[in-house]
Amino acid sequence: MTENIANNTSNSNDRLAPCLLPDFCDVRTVFVVVLLTEVLAIIFAMAATSSRVQFWDYLALSSLLMLWIALLNAAILCLSRSWLQKQKQGHFFIFCFLLMMSVSLLVSLMASKAAALFYPELEENILDTLFLIRVLTISSAIYLILLRYFYIQQQWRFNLAAQSRAEIQALRARIRPHFLFNSMNTIASLIAVSPETAETAIEDLSDLFRASLSENNMSLLGEEVELTKSYLAIESLRLGERLQIEWQIDQNLLGAEIPALCIQPLAENAIYHGIEPIKKGGKIIISALQVDNKLKLSISNPLIAENRYSVSKKGNQMAQDNIRQRLKLVYGNRGEFTINDTKDNYTVSLLIPLDVKNERFDS
Repeated sequence: MTENIANNTSNSNDRLAPCLLPDFCDVRTVFVVVLLTEVLAIIFAMAATSSRVQFWDYLALSSLLMLWIALLNAAILCLSRSWLQKQKQGHFFIFCFLLMMSVSLLVSLMASKAAALFYPELEENILDTLFLIRVLTISSAIYLILLRYFYIQQQWRFNLAAQSRAEIQALRARIRPHFLFNSMNTIASLIAVSPETAETAIEDLSDLFRASLSENNMSLLGEEVELTKSYLAIESLRLGERLQIEWQIDQNLLGAEIPALCIQPLAENAIYHGIEPIKKGGKIIISALQVDNKLKLSISNPLIAENRYSVSKKGNQMAQDNIRQRLKLVYGNRGEFTINDTKDNYTVSLLIPLDVKNERFDS
């Protein structure tokens, strides 16, 4: 295996997008904005009116005004997203607030002018300073609440990223002592009878240590597969015919980017909790296939009845929890981590989106 695992380019380094706002260029985000705006308009209409006729009139006008403000804000924040990302956090909040307040002021002035032209009878009630003050006051309150929410959300993401970094470092450092001792003993026994095999085993072992020292939190599927093959090659020397491996890899997906160390730890769990307790051994099935627009990674191992509790409840929790958390951090709700625990098999599956840009966290 090459040294790509230790020397990925900067494009493969994980980084959390510094912008605190959601992507307002995304259609789904715009849909949520429209939906929330209409909910606010209904609430304001219910609070400000006392009859059905007044309610519908007020709702129509307030919806029109609020939708213009919301959609223009979304457009401006979409266009200025790249520029905002370059700003310091304090400046970021100030600029966002000023941009949104400017939009509210502009739309309010335009609404006043339009009302003067089309509804002259409303001029005394609408075309005054009180109308502008009300709109700007409500807007400022909503914007401050939203920015506060996004700040708290960003702090939560940073804390989650820091926790994930700490856990992945612990995962990298967690090379089981008995695995190391067994590997060294196996290599020592091979030196006299099969020096070439011993040399290959040493290279595989060095690949594992190199990966454990890597600072990259994202990797290519091909690199993860090669790392797992290096690990399984060492275990095959120890377990012999007891360990059978079946690979089902779509070669077209080898360039897909996935979280680092999301296959090898699960393969390690499959051996220690699935293969080793069975006297005759068994088969591990590792697959990487495309399902719609997602990469589905699966690691399956056989089970025996007396070993079911330890597999599902104990030894593999650290690796599984870490991978599940990193999937959530990188892909949000589009990434999935599932466990299929049947009578005879234990399968862990990961669904990783292939059609989105990852919001990756810093190494």
